[in-house]
Amino acid sequence: MKNLTEKIYKELLLRNSVLLMGRADSGKTCYALNELVPFLNNKKLNTVYFNNCDDLLMVPDNTDIVIVDEVETFIDKDFLEYQHPEDKPYYSAEYLEKVKSWHNKLKIIQKPTVFILTRSGKEEIEYLVDNVKTTDWGTPVKCLVFENYKK
Repeated sequence: MKNLTEKIYKELLLRNSVLLMGRADSGKTCYALNELVPFLNNKKLNTVYFNNCDDLLMVPDNTDIVIVDEVETFIDKDFLEYQHPEDKPYYSAEYLEKVKSWHNKLKIIQKPTVFILTRSGKEEIEYLVDNVKTTDWGTPVKCLVFENYKK
């Protein structure tokens, strides 16, 4: 994980945001809380962590870095629907509205941010790596892949 942490740190120092993608239950949250946040704080970067978009509040002025867990994107909606034809609709209307409200909150963030996103399969993650340069809410991002976290 040290290599990943260094890559994230380098992007954040350049004032870039990161979309960190990995599979469900791979340890992304544990990594963020136990390795990334302490690392950034140790580098004297005041880091604020939000565990999901529902909990996203105003970012304090003295914040250097924001981490938002459990974000969602629709950039790959057509791809997911094609990959999973048995799930109709892939996203419910209620969930679509909820995510749109999250995007409205996310677009307010004016600090370098690590957005943490979950996808189930390797193909889904590769699709995003190949296709995302800017999030649905307008933030340019560097896409990085998270492998299983072992402390």
